[in-house]
Amino acid sequence: MKQAVPAEGRTDIAAALLLGGSTDEVLRAISLIDAAAEEKDAAALERKALLEAVGCGRSQSWDRALDCLALAAERGSERAQDQLRILGRVPREQRDWGAIRSGISIEKLVQAPQKLAISESPRLRVVKAFASAAESLWLVERARDRLRPATVVTLSGSQTIEGARTNSAIEFQLADMDLVVEAIRARISSATRLPLPLFEPSQVLNYAPGQEFRAHHDYFDLENRGHSEQLRRGQRIATFLVYLNDGYTGGETAFPRAQLSFRGNVGDALFIANVERSGRPDPLTLHAGKPPASGEKWIFSQWIRDRALAGGLQAHSNSG
Repeated sequence: MKQAVPAEGRTDIAAALLLGGSTDEVLRAISLIDAAAEEKDAAALERKALLEAVGCGRSQSWDRALDCLALAAERGSERAQDQLRILGRVPREQRDWGAIRSGISIEKLVQAPQKLAISESPRLRVVKAFASAAESLWLVERARDRLRPATVVTLSGSQTIEGARTNSAIEFQLADMDLVVEAIRARISSATRLPLPLFEPSQVLNYAPGQEFRAHHDYFDLENRGHSEQLRRGQRIATFLVYLNDGYTGGETAFPRAQLSFRGNVGDALFIANVERSGRPDPLTLHAGKPPASGEKWIFSQWIRDRALAGGLQAHSNSG
């Protein structure tokens, strides 16, 4: 007689399926997570919270997402407990999960502070205190052990490691995400007034002393045949950077053609409009991630296209 897989085991299987990324694997993972969550498995509830927030296999709902997270916290999930405290902006010693959940305003959670213009040509905007210190630290710790050498899109259209970019990065696929990551993404959507289906997978970037990303454009070059495949999936119209730490020297984001540079404090953000208002790529957005002279630099990076990405997070979403 075939034994039923316990809820905890189903959650582990679902995590592996999400890493696979095919539609069938993701749909099976969703089914396993939902079934385990019905049995009040803490890990499954924490995963289901993300599915509710993203709208993966269901209509999107932050209310249901936070309710799932609070229940996961009550059932003993430390990941859920940490996320709930971070999103509720309460001290680590607080453990009344229902009270923390009740105190979270979804409107305030995803609302971005006002943007400040620092340049009109190129269009650059700064958002002070975009993320909390706790959110910033959480993102750093989520990325630290999974960093890989960062890549660039070559003239042939492939992605490869090049000397022009020596920093490390980690890309958040659905299996890697959580409610803190999705709250940051939702806040970026609010700040830019660009919907989440246009978002590429979010990244966290790390620059050790001496590492850099030399001057480059984030848009895809209309004249570059190697970029034609990327352009069929949409132009990269905007870049949104969140500065996650301090304690390093140097490391500015420099715009040589505009003769300016920016370095944010913890939680500050920089919005770069990679195209002009007409939609044409803006060559003045040439920028470089300068190397830290000492200490590490951590950045949350979000690229945004002008059309929804097939196979993205919203590919399995009923959120519209």
